[in-house]
Amino acid sequence: MNSKRSCVYVVLFLFVAAILVISAGMAVNQLKEDYAEEKQFVDIQNEAQTMNDNNIVDKLRKRNKDVIGYLEIPDTTISYPVMQKKDNPDFYLNHDIDKNYSFYGTPYLSAYCDLEKSDNLIIYGHNINGGKMFGALTQYRDETFYKKHKDILFTTKDKKKYKIFSVISVNKNDFPYWKFVMAQDEPDYDKFINKAKKYSIYNIDIMPKYGEKILTLSTCDNSRGDDYRFVVFAVELAG
Repeated sequence: MNSKRSCVYVVLFLFVAAILVISAGMAVNQLKEDYAEEKQFVDIQNEAQTMNDNNIVDKLRKRNKDVIGYLEIPDTTISYPVMQKKDNPDFYLNHDIDKNYSFYGTPYLSAYCDLEKSDNLIIYGHNINGGKMFGALTQYRDETFYKKHKDILFTTKDKKKYKIFSVISVNKNDFPYWKFVMAQDEPDYDKFINKAKKYSIYNIDIMPKYGEKILTLSTCDNSRGDDYRFVVFAVELAG
Protein backbone atom coordinates (compact mmCIF):
# COMPACT_ATOMS: atom_id res chain seq x y z
CA MET A 1 0.00 0.00 0.00
CA ASN A 2 2.76 2.42 0.97
CA SER A 3 4.58 1.48 -2.22
CA LYS A 4 1.54 2.40 -4.32
CA ARG A 5 1.16 5.72 -2.50
CA SER A 6 4.82 6.49 -3.09
CA CYS A 7 4.40 5.81 -6.80
CA VAL A 8 1.39 8.14 -6.94
CA TYR A 9 3.32 10.89 -5.15
CA VAL A 10 6.27 10.49 -7.51
CA VAL A 11 4.00 10.70 -10.56
CA LEU A 12 2.25 13.78 -9.16
CA PHE A 13 5.58 15.39 -8.34
CA LEU A 14 6.90 14.75 -11.85
CA PHE A 15 3.67 16.06 -13.38
CA VAL A 16 3.79 19.29 -11.37
CA ALA A 17 7.51 19.68 -12.07
CA ALA A 18 6.88 19.26 -15.80
CA ILE A 19 4.16 21.93 -15.73
CA LEU A 20 6.48 24.32 -13.88
CA VAL A 21 9.29 23.74 -16.37
CA ILE A 22 6.97 24.28 -19.34
CA SER A 23 5.49 27.42 -17.75
CA ALA A 24 8.95 28.79 -17.00
CA GLY A 25 10.02 28.10 -20.57
CA MET A 26 6.97 29.88 -21.95
CA ALA A 27 7.59 32.86 -19.65
CA VAL A 28 11.22 33.10 -20.80
CA ASN A 29 10.14 32.94 -24.45
CA GLN A 30 7.56 35.67 -23.85
CA LEU A 31 10.18 37.87 -22.21
CA LYS A 32 12.48 37.34 -25.19
CA GLU A 33 9.68 38.28 -27.59
CA ASP A 34 8.79 41.36 -25.53
CA TYR A 35 12.43 42.44 -25.48
CA ALA A 36 12.79 41.99 -29.24
CA GLU A 37 9.61 43.97 -29.95
CA GLU A 38 10.52 46.78 -27.57
CA LYS A 39 14.06 46.93 -28.96
CA GLN A 40 12.71 47.33 -32.48
CA PHE A 41 10.78 50.43 -31.42
CA VAL A 42 13.68 51.77 -29.34
CA ASP A 43 15.98 51.49 -32.37
CA ILE A 44 13.48 53.42 -34.49
CA GLN A 45 13.02 56.05 -31.76
CA ASN A 46 16.77 56.53 -31.40
CA GLU A 47 17.05 56.94 -35.15
CA ALA A 48 14.18 59.44 -35.18
CA GLN A 49 15.99 61.59 -32.60
CA THR A 50 19.03 61.92 -34.83
CA MET A 51 17.14 62.62 -38.07
CA ASN A 52 14.81 65.24 -39.46
CA ASP A 53 11.24 64.01 -38.98
CA ASN A 54 10.52 64.03 -42.70
CA ASN A 55 13.66 61.99 -43.30
CA ILE A 56 12.69 59.32 -40.77
CA VAL A 57 9.28 58.95 -42.44
CA ASP A 58 10.91 58.65 -45.87
CA LYS A 59 13.42 56.11 -44.56
CA LEU A 60 10.78 54.00 -42.83
CA ARG A 61 8.59 54.13 -45.93
CA LYS A 62 11.42 52.57 -47.91
CA ARG A 63 11.44 49.79 -45.32
CA ASN A 64 7.66 49.35 -45.62
CA LYS A 65 5.42 51.32 -48.00
CA ASP A 66 2.58 51.06 -45.45
CA VAL A 67 4.30 53.68 -43.25
CA ILE A 68 2.29 56.90 -43.57
CA GLY A 69 3.70 59.01 -40.75
CA TYR A 70 5.45 59.36 -37.41
CA LEU A 71 3.66 60.15 -34.14
CA GLU A 72 5.24 61.79 -31.08
CA ILE A 73 4.08 63.22 -27.79
CA PRO A 74 7.14 65.11 -26.50
CA ASP A 75 8.64 63.93 -23.20
CA THR A 76 6.55 60.75 -23.16
CA THR A 77 7.17 57.21 -24.38
CA ILE A 78 4.88 57.73 -27.36
CA SER A 79 7.15 57.93 -30.40
CA TYR A 80 6.10 55.50 -33.12
CA PRO A 81 5.72 55.03 -36.85
CA VAL A 82 2.11 54.99 -38.02
CA MET A 83 0.90 52.47 -40.58
CA GLN A 84 -2.11 52.14 -42.88
CA LYS A 85 -3.22 49.13 -44.91
CA LYS A 86 -6.57 49.84 -46.53
CA ASP A 87 -6.99 46.35 -47.99
CA ASN A 88 -6.54 44.78 -44.53
CA PRO A 89 -7.56 47.50 -42.03
CA ASP A 90 -6.52 45.85 -38.74
CA PHE A 91 -3.38 44.12 -40.03
CA TYR A 92 -1.05 46.19 -37.83
CA LEU A 93 -3.07 45.47 -34.72
CA ASN A 94 -0.84 42.40 -34.41
CA HIS A 95 2.06 42.97 -36.83
CA ASP A 96 5.27 44.97 -36.59
CA ILE A 97 6.71 47.40 -39.11
CA ASP A 98 8.31 44.49 -40.99
CA LYS A 99 4.94 42.67 -41.25
CA ASN A 100 5.95 39.99 -38.74
CA TYR A 101 3.45 38.83 -36.11
CA SER A 102 3.65 41.05 -33.03
CA PHE A 103 1.67 41.04 -29.81
CA TYR A 104 2.45 44.76 -29.49
CA GLY A 105 1.34 45.60 -33.01
CA THR A 106 2.12 49.01 -34.52
CA PRO A 107 -0.03 52.17 -34.34
CA TYR A 108 -2.13 52.49 -37.48
CA LEU A 109 -4.42 54.96 -39.17
CA SER A 110 -8.04 53.96 -39.74
CA ALA A 111 -8.59 52.58 -43.24
CA TYR A 112 -11.45 55.06 -43.62
CA CYS A 113 -9.12 58.03 -43.20
CA ASP A 114 -7.41 59.97 -45.97
CA LEU A 115 -4.37 61.95 -44.86
CA GLU A 116 -5.17 64.85 -47.18
CA LYS A 117 -8.97 64.98 -47.07
CA SER A 118 -10.26 63.65 -43.74
CA ASP A 119 -11.46 66.05 -41.06
CA ASN A 120 -10.56 63.49 -38.40
CA LEU A 121 -7.46 61.27 -38.50
CA ILE A 122 -7.99 58.29 -36.20
CA ILE A 123 -4.93 56.36 -34.99
CA TYR A 124 -5.31 53.10 -33.09
CA GLY A 125 -2.77 51.41 -30.82
CA HIS A 126 -2.64 48.60 -28.26
CA ASN A 127 -2.94 49.29 -24.55
CA ILE A 128 -0.09 47.07 -23.31
CA ASN A 129 0.20 46.52 -19.55
CA GLY A 130 2.86 48.63 -17.91
CA GLY A 131 1.99 51.71 -19.96
CA LYS A 132 3.57 50.41 -23.13
CA MET A 133 2.47 51.43 -26.63
CA PHE A 134 -0.81 53.39 -26.39
CA GLY A 135 -1.13 52.23 -22.79
CA ALA A 136 0.86 55.39 -22.10
CA LEU A 137 -2.18 57.44 -23.14
CA THR A 138 -3.99 56.44 -19.95
CA GLN A 139 -1.62 58.72 -18.03
CA TYR A 140 -3.91 61.47 -19.30
CA ARG A 141 -6.44 60.43 -16.67
CA ASP A 142 -4.36 62.72 -14.46
CA GLU A 143 -4.98 66.36 -15.35
CA THR A 144 -1.53 67.24 -14.04
CA PHE A 145 -0.01 64.96 -16.70
CA TYR A 146 -2.13 66.65 -19.36
CA LYS A 147 -0.93 70.10 -18.31
CA LYS A 148 2.67 68.98 -18.90
CA HIS A 149 1.95 67.23 -22.21
CA LYS A 150 -0.60 69.25 -24.17
CA ASP A 151 0.97 68.88 -27.61
CA ILE A 152 1.03 66.03 -30.12
CA LEU A 153 3.28 65.97 -33.19
CA PHE A 154 2.32 64.03 -36.30
CA THR A 155 4.61 64.04 -39.31
CA THR A 156 3.52 62.87 -42.76
CA LYS A 157 4.84 65.08 -45.55
CA ASP A 158 5.33 67.84 -42.99
CA LYS A 159 5.42 68.00 -39.20
CA LYS A 160 2.14 69.22 -37.77
CA LYS A 161 1.40 70.19 -34.19
CA TYR A 162 -1.89 69.43 -32.47
CA LYS A 163 -3.31 70.70 -29.16
CA ILE A 164 -5.31 68.30 -26.98
CA PHE A 165 -8.88 69.50 -26.41
CA SER A 166 -10.55 66.44 -24.87
CA VAL A 167 -9.60 63.24 -23.01
CA ILE A 168 -12.29 60.60 -22.60
CA SER A 169 -12.93 57.11 -21.29
CA VAL A 170 -16.18 55.99 -22.86
CA ASN A 171 -18.26 52.98 -23.83
CA LYS A 172 -17.78 52.67 -27.58
CA ASN A 173 -21.54 52.14 -28.00
CA ASP A 174 -22.35 55.45 -26.28
CA PHE A 175 -20.04 57.51 -28.48
CA PRO A 176 -19.04 55.93 -31.83
CA TYR A 177 -16.31 58.52 -32.41
CA TRP A 178 -14.56 56.29 -34.95
CA LYS A 179 -17.41 56.84 -37.42
CA PHE A 180 -16.65 60.55 -37.70
CA VAL A 181 -14.08 60.95 -40.47
CA MET A 182 -15.57 63.62 -42.74
CA ALA A 183 -17.98 66.31 -41.57
CA GLN A 184 -21.08 66.59 -43.72
CA ASP A 185 -21.37 70.26 -42.81
CA GLU A 186 -20.67 72.69 -39.95
CA PRO A 187 -23.50 71.42 -37.68
CA ASP A 188 -22.22 67.85 -38.11
CA TYR A 189 -18.69 68.96 -37.17
CA ASP A 190 -19.93 70.93 -34.15
CA LYS A 191 -22.08 68.00 -32.98
CA PHE A 192 -19.01 65.74 -32.91
CA ILE A 193 -16.85 68.31 -31.11
CA ASN A 194 -19.54 69.02 -28.52
CA LYS A 195 -19.93 65.32 -27.77
CA ALA A 196 -16.16 64.87 -27.42
CA LYS A 197 -16.10 67.81 -25.01
CA LYS A 198 -19.12 66.49 -23.10
CA TYR A 199 -17.35 63.21 -22.27
CA SER A 200 -14.01 64.82 -21.39
CA ILE A 201 -12.64 63.69 -18.02
CA TYR A 202 -11.73 67.29 -17.18
CA ASN A 203 -12.38 70.68 -18.72
CA ILE A 204 -9.96 71.90 -21.39
CA ASP A 205 -10.47 75.46 -22.59
CA ILE A 206 -10.03 74.72 -26.30
CA MET A 207 -12.93 74.54 -28.77
CA PRO A 208 -12.09 73.48 -32.34
CA LYS A 209 -13.82 75.40 -35.13
CA TYR A 210 -15.32 74.05 -38.33
CA GLY A 211 -12.58 73.46 -40.89
CA GLU A 212 -9.88 72.68 -38.33
CA LYS A 213 -8.43 69.17 -38.59
CA ILE A 214 -8.77 66.70 -35.71
CA LEU A 215 -6.34 63.99 -34.58
CA THR A 216 -7.79 61.13 -32.53
CA LEU A 217 -5.65 58.62 -30.60
CA SER A 218 -7.62 55.57 -29.49
CA THR A 219 -6.87 52.55 -27.33
CA CYS A 220 -8.74 50.06 -25.15
CA ASP A 221 -9.45 51.07 -21.56
CA ASN A 222 -8.54 47.77 -19.92
CA SER A 223 -9.46 49.02 -16.45
CA ARG A 224 -13.13 49.47 -17.37
CA GLY A 225 -13.99 46.53 -19.63
CA ASP A 226 -14.00 45.28 -23.21
CA ASP A 227 -16.39 47.92 -24.55
CA TYR A 228 -14.51 50.91 -23.14
CA ARG A 229 -12.04 53.06 -25.03
CA PHE A 230 -9.56 55.65 -23.82
CA VAL A 231 -9.34 58.42 -26.38
CA VAL A 232 -7.33 61.61 -26.75
CA PHE A 233 -8.61 64.26 -29.17
CA ALA A 234 -6.42 67.07 -30.49
CA VAL A 235 -6.88 69.91 -32.97
CA GLU A 236 -4.29 70.95 -35.56
CA LEU A 237 -2.66 74.32 -35.00
CA ALA A 238 -2.53 76.73 -37.92
CA GLY A 239 0.82 77.19 -39.63
